[in-house]
Amino acid sequence: MACDTRTSGTQEMNIEGCLMKIHNGTLVTASYVFRDAHGDMIGSSESNGPLTYVHGGGQMLRGIEAALDGRSVGCRLSLTLPPEEAFGPHRPELVFEAPRANLPANIRIEPGIELFSGMGDRPAFQLRVIKETETGALLDGNHPHAGKTLQVELEVLDIRQPE
Repeated sequence: MACDTRTSGTQEMNIEGCLMKIHNGTLVTASYVFRDAHGDMIGSSESNGPLTYVHGGGQMLRGIEAALDGRSVGCRLSLTLPPEEAFGPHRPELVFEAPRANLPANIRIEPGIELFSGMGDRPAFQLRVIKETETGALLDGNHPHAGKTLQVELEVLDIRQPE
């Protein structure tokens, strides 16, 4: 059964006046800091703005979504996520050599460059150039942080029903 809500200021409350809790289908906004296992910053809401997602919709890292389930506005969490709960394990089968004929002709191919693959109805996915080879380039289709532990600091800023 869906919870009836009313708005009080910027926070939605259920009909009994309790603060709304995060559950599947709620729109969640949170500030965040992501760091790698060495403590080096990967990203933050200070530089990129807060993250907003629909809880339970598969838009958020699995470990973050599980930790936020049932939480309220103002909740602060510090998490250490293993690769399986963050950006996934590094998959060696996503590292491959592409022939020069299959690479964009208008882009200088060098290590670190990001390319996008996909045509027509097929969705694009990101590829990183690892190195140029004699016949093309070695590409990596893994997320740049795949296989890495992620340290996360979160604060729930807002919870509401999507419009």
